Amino acid sequence: MSAWTQDELDRINAETYFTIGVTLPDGTTPKTVDIWSVPVGDRIFIRSFNGTQGKWYGPALQTGRGHISSGGVEKNVRFVPVPADDKKTNQAVDASFLKKYADSEHSVTMSTDPVRRNTLAVVPEE
Repeated sequence: MSAWTQDELDRINAETYFTIGVTLPDGTTPKTVDIWSVPVGDRIFIRSFNGTQGKWYGPALQTGRGHISSGGVEKNVRFVPVPADDKKTNQAVDASFLKKYADSEHSVTMSTDPVRRNTLAVVPEE
C-alpha cells in the first residue's frame, strides 16, 4: 500500500477543503466536489454528509477510485471504506473532525452517526 509523504500530509491538512473527483464505472471522472478531509496519523479520511444520496459517495464506494487535489497535491487515489465497527479508527476520525473544523457548527454532525458510517480512507495510488 502506498503512503502519503509528510510534505503531502502537511499541505493537504493545512487546507479547509479537499477536492475529489470520483472515477465512475465507465472510467470517466466527470466533475469534482470540495469536501472536508481530516488527518489521523499518516492517513487521510473523508466522510459523506449525505451518504449514498450524495453525488460522489455512491460512485466512490462502487469504483473505489478517483483523484484528489488539495494544497497543491494532485494524486490518483483509492477510497477504502472504514467499517462502522472499527471503533478505534472512527473515534480518531471523529476527534480529528472536531479539532480541525472546531469553528463550524457542522463539525459535530460530521463526527457522529449516521455520518460516521460514511467514512472512507483516502489512499494514494503508487
